[in-house]
Amino acid sequence: MTLASVPVPCPICKIPIYPALLGGQEAIHCAECGGTGLKKESLAKLMPHGPKELVKGPEEEAHKTPPFFEPRQKPPFLICPFCGKRMKEKKLGPVACDVCEKCKALWMDGQKSKHLNDILGPYKWQSLSDSSRGRR
Repeated sequence: MTLASVPVPCPICKIPIYPALLGGQEAIHCAECGGTGLKKESLAKLMPHGPKELVKGPEEEAHKTPPFFEPRQKPPFLICPFCGKRMKEKKLGPVACDVCEKCKALWMDGQKSKHLNDILGPYKWQSLSDSSRGRR
């Protein structure tokens, strides 16, 4: 896994998140809330068919819940773990996910990564229409 060696905080839990693979593409995953993030480039390489298994890295396998950690409620908006800009909740197919307003990264809360096949088509369609609006 080749994501940055400096850990970034989970947009919900605010603890470091770990590199992972989802459907063979680079992702990040929170060991506490189960959230998963993917960059636009990783999403573009995924096909909307077949199983998408989350493979946790060795760093996450060694994760221990920090002392005095308490699960947090999802804030009104998230900060993108990739670029630090604001994310906006959008309905993608049957599931609501957070999409970065700048880099178009995707954050899926909890177990939403199981619905990735349902999310991919609407995400790619929305990315294409956003790109075509920007060219005019």
